Amino acid sequence: MPDIPETHLYWSPGTCARVPFVALEEAGVPFELHVINRYIGDHQTEEYKRLNPKQRVPTLVLDDWVVTEIPVMTTVLDQTFPEGKLLPEGDRRSTAYVLSTMAWFASGIQPAVGRQRFPKAFTDSEDCTDSIRVAARRQLEGSFSILEDRLGGRDWLFGDWSIVDVHLLWLWFRAVGSGMEASRFPRCAAHAERTEARPSVARVLDREEEEFARFEAAGTVPDDIPPFQVGRTPPSA
Repeated sequence: MPDIPETHLYWSPGTCARVPFVALEEAGVPFELHVINRYIGDHQTEEYKRLNPKQRVPTLVLDDWVVTEIPVMTTVLDQTFPEGKLLPEGDRRSTAYVLSTMAWFASGIQPAVGRQRFPKAFTDSEDCTDSIRVAARRQLEGSFSILEDRLGGRDWLFGDWSIVDVHLLWLWFRAVGSGMEASRFPRCAAHAERTEARPSVARVLDREEEEFARFEAAGTVPDDIPPFQVGRTPPSA
């Protein structure tokens, strides 16, 4: 059996860092979790900037190899810990389909989630925030319509469960938690319930809630943070 690399995950509750966290839980390997409190600027310290100059969370470190970006992290973790069966196996076409889905999630849907949830971060004009949110929601509804069709007749995106289902859960959690109408997408809602019930996911969601509660108790969470920042998806409307 190959040596297990010394593994570190820099993680912040309520972010897409839940995806590699669940991946490591699924793989069942030892790793050190570093909790980053973005509200007090932990991701902007000189120490963290040396690790990840983009000052983003998550960051994965395997021995001396720093890995960033969710599609790359999940691919590297699947290759490093194949016993975890994090990504579907298949031929070149199947693999390309999985990679294209992960790229779409990261570069297409995830930015729209950010614009819907935090429109003020994308403009200097208060007058533009509503239009930014509306446009983002329209894009999200189009994306989840595609995913609703993909989930027809199946429990998981690629037949069997994969870590890509966890990324979809996070996108759904964020979209619904910031106002997208969940009842329009019953298959996506059912998928979220199944994913949240998976033991590895449930453990990570519990940890999200625990750490966020510590942030709140310490008075570090701003008052204007939108609701549903961590944990389970809010009930469908």
